[in-house]
Amino acid sequence: MRLPVRNAVLHQAIGRRQRRPANHRRHASLGLHAHTQAFNPKRHSDELRAWLKENGALDAKWPTNIRAERFVDGSPRPAEENKKIVHFQRHGQGYHNLIYTMMAEHGSPVLDIYNTDPMLNPFVRDELCDAPLTSLGRDQCLEKRQLANSLNPELIVVSPLHRAVQTAQLTFADFIGDVRFVAHDLCREELGLLKCNKRRPLSESLREFPHVDFSLTSGEEDTLWQPDERESPLAKSKRIYSFLADYIQHRPEKEIAVVGHSAYFFNMCNAVLDCGDDDDIQKWFSTSEIRSLVLTFDDAVE
Repeated sequence: MRLPVRNAVLHQAIGRRQRRPANHRRHASLGLHAHTQAFNPKRHSDELRAWLKENGALDAKWPTNIRAERFVDGSPRPAEENKKIVHFQRHGQGYHNLIYTMMAEHGSPVLDIYNTDPMLNPFVRDELCDAPLTSLGRDQCLEKRQLANSLNPELIVVSPLHRAVQTAQLTFADFIGDVRFVAHDLCREELGLLKCNKRRPLSESLREFPHVDFSLTSGEEDTLWQPDERESPLAKSKRIYSFLADYIQHRPEKEIAVVGHSAYFFNMCNAVLDCGDDDDIQKWFSTSEIRSLVLTFDDAVE
């Protein structure tokens, strides 16, 4: 049963976006890292967790508590109505990741991704709109194909950004034709300012990915992305919660794959999901990583 999400609901879930915070330079790398020797995942995770705290995202209370536990390979599907197996996959290396890495390696790191000057911040350049996968990124996704074939998703939900759809069609290639692929605006990357996160016209996506259902996106033009503001961590948390509680929870499928983005998943695992004391679930996603979780939806306890 398809559950339509109308534009008004999307905008309500998105909420207010944030202006530049005082400590914006410290968080300039949000969501743009590919694998480099200089990248320290733990330090990056600690900094971003502090940033979520500063912006009120870690203090949010949700009507439904969503508990997350690692899904152990080979375990049976949970029989309980309030449980889902969800395989979350981050996209492979995109051209925005590559450019960030190259600039850092050549001594000219991007210090401020809030900067609107395209000479200092390449992520606001039109050429990076909806950045696709690099050749390396495609290889990373193909390397996960064998793992994907050991899973049993009944539905594959993707961010409508091209790097995520490309990742899904490469990693889950053997499911095309047998399992529905659905693009959903509520699981796309952070909205606003950065052109790499602006969706291409819907007509282009339909031509390139004819097997994907794009009916749950905002239409031909990307009306959710704004050029002069970035989505706040709290607004993103609300959008993530809506995706999980209003969409995933009510799907009839018991096992679902979701292909999306690093900053989105980090926010999800640290500000929306109840991961208990499992730091491993809350850590930063590496490129093309698949992280399988059992989600349990319970009424929140006051």
